[in-house]
Amino acid sequence: MLQRTLKEKILLTITSITGLAVFPLLIASINDDKLAHIIVDFLAFSVMVGTFLGVWYTRNVELYSKIVTIFVFIIIMITVYIKGISVIYWLYPAIIFSYYLIPPLLSLLLSLILILVCCSLTYNQFDSFTLSRVVITLMLTIICAFIFSKYIEKENKKFIENEKFNLLRNKILELIACSAKQSDILHAIVDAVENENPDAMCSILLLDKTEKKLTLGAAPSLPDFYNQAIDGLVIGQGVGSCGTSAYTGKRVTVIDIATHPYWAQWSELTKKANLTSCWSEPIIDNRGKVIGTFAIYFKKATSPTTKDFRLIEQFVSLSRIAIEREKVDQLIWHQANFDHLTQLPNRSLVNEYIVNIIKEAKRGNTQFTIAMLDIDNFKDINDSLGHSAGDALLVETAKRIKDTLRESDIIARIGGDEFIIVLTNTNGVQNIEVVGNKISAALAKPYHFDEKEIYCTASIGVAIYPNDADNINQLLKNADHAMYGAKAKGRNTIHYFTDNMRTDFLKRMQLIQDLRIAVEKKQFFLVYQPIANLKNNNTYKSEALIRWQHPEKGLISPLDFIPIAEETGLILEISEWVFQQVLQDLTLWRGAYCENLQISINTSAVQYKNHGKQILNWVEQLKQNNIPPHALTIEITESLLMENQAEVDNIIADIRQQGVMVAIDDFGTGYCSFSYLKNFSIDYIKIDQSFVKGMSLDNNDMALCEAIIVMADKLNIEVIAEGIETEQQRQLLATAGCTFGQGYLLAKPLLKKDFEQFLINNKSEKSEFEKM
Repeated sequence: MLQRTLKEKILLTITSITGLAVFPLLIASINDDKLAHIIVDFLAFSVMVGTFLGVWYTRNVELYSKIVTIFVFIIIMITVYIKGISVIYWLYPAIIFSYYLIPPLLSLLLSLILILVCCSLTYNQFDSFTLSRVVITLMLTIICAFIFSKYIEKENKKFIENEKFNLLRNKILELIACSAKQSDILHAIVDAVENENPDAMCSILLLDKTEKKLTLGAAPSLPDFYNQAIDGLVIGQGVGSCGTSAYTGKRVTVIDIATHPYWAQWSELTKKANLTSCWSEPIIDNRGKVIGTFAIYFKKATSPTTKDFRLIEQFVSLSRIAIEREKVDQLIWHQANFDHLTQLPNRSLVNEYIVNIIKEAKRGNTQFTIAMLDIDNFKDINDSLGHSAGDALLVETAKRIKDTLRESDIIARIGGDEFIIVLTNTNGVQNIEVVGNKISAALAKPYHFDEKEIYCTASIGVAIYPNDADNINQLLKNADHAMYGAKAKGRNTIHYFTDNMRTDFLKRMQLIQDLRIAVEKKQFFLVYQPIANLKNNNTYKSEALIRWQHPEKGLISPLDFIPIAEETGLILEISEWVFQQVLQDLTLWRGAYCENLQISINTSAVQYKNHGKQILNWVEQLKQNNIPPHALTIEITESLLMENQAEVDNIIADIRQQGVMVAIDDFGTGYCSFSYLKNFSIDYIKIDQSFVKGMSLDNNDMALCEAIIVMADKLNIEVIAEGIETEQQRQLLATAGCTFGQGYLLAKPLLKKDFEQFLINNKSEKSEFEKM
């Protein structure tokens, strides 16, 4: 019963209830032995039972509805004939019942016959007044029932149409929800419209990425030659129905294609395709932009009705949902697989690509190359010029690299300033060198941002399949190791992976781990190397030098761990520890042994990034401990000045104004060294030991040292010579006018207790000298 239609259920219910109601009457008629009543009741009972069984087993509601209606009318006429006007009231429910069971016109005809027959049989039993009232009420019943049934029929038809559309709509929405292909969804929409209107032929055209052309989405019923002709149609005013609709964003209805000016250009084509009318509706997205067109063609001249437009609008809405969902899916996929800044593939997509290329290389027994590229000193560019300039540099770098590669190669950004380049079919190192040199040459060209010219280099690490590894994880690791090897070699170079590199990389990682522990457990200590006055041998200056005593590996050179500390940012914590030790020692030694003692501290470029906050804080701590700022000398490198001129200049000017002394360390080993002296406020320059070591009376090193000393004197800058190891070097420098010297000849770096004793001895000697 649950599986039956509503009409079946109603008819079965009515016939069963009526049959049960008539059955007691039949029994009563039999008991009364009234033959006429028995016949009528038996016929009524038989008709109800027969209809019930017929509908139950055949489910043919239409046939049995007509049968039961006719038999009911006949039974009523017989009953009226037998019983007279006492049963005339049965006409009313019978008439109303008939309008539900059979079509309204047939019900109207049968009802008129029923009334005519029954009134003919009983007219002489009524007085004239009652007869007229009965006839009028019966006619009103017929008319009202007819009007109501027509209304119900209309509403039922509308309901069925809506139900049918809802089924189609739900089916299409289900395809959309299940992420079916856009082409399948659009074909389903076209099929639905064409099933609804068999004379129609539909097409859905999509606006391409340029938003200037229409491409074929779905048009299964239109001839192939016609679809090929309109695929790629340039939109515009008067360009057919669809081209105009897409251009204007408005509905275009053409009843006769042959005579309409919009179709003049395609008259022969439409004639060949036997197309006469075309209605085109723009598909507009939620932002009000046209994304396609929905068109209906007819072979005969056809004018659209309101119903047609309503149907079109509904299916246009479904098309919009399908197209927008496809765009959203594409956007999500793009965002998940491409870098948002450079629009290059990201790590996820390039990994997938490498997995596939490994499979192809295994099948074809070929090799390919993975190059890991990292922009040198990118953080300095970000810090000095801002992130917007850094982003612009990354975009330009990505473009330059991409322009140097072949179509079969791929470049991806995997984060920060790191890129992966996959070079296919690279047979030999020579091919890799050619590509690498092209990339280096492209990046060597100046970048222009905000009227500033920036130069950029890159370190490239190379791993080759299958020589260096045969799986993706190891290939990427090895390329990364090679890239760090390129940085270790001085940057701006290409470095190939070797087995030794893996060992070096692991050692480096272990050193980083050990360094973190060293910072936490304070495994460092300071040594102090005196700086003597070469004219009078007076010593009141010293340089604080850090040393790392590893509990297992022994003494580790600053040359090994300071660069790593700078890369990892640990240099900030280490420098703070150094300053606190120097601050403590200065407080003690200036009060007890040397009131004018000056100690110099080496600083890192990292400390000048955050507007020199750490160094400026040191000046405040000196003041809080009643130590004059000139007791501290800050040593900086030429490379720091070269990379961050404006920012460093401001910080140096600030701390010098507060009394802190500033020295340029390793002077002469950088680029354009002399130019810094006129741009920066400097107290000391320290001549690098490489010039001092080879000095003699008549060589270039001596000439250079003399030139530096003379130039510094003119600029009121004191000179400190580093690396003095012989008496000859000391004498030559003193003769040339160099004020201070530092080196093993004068004093080696001393432990804290030894330097303290040095100060005590120096004080005693000074006292003896004063007594004399």
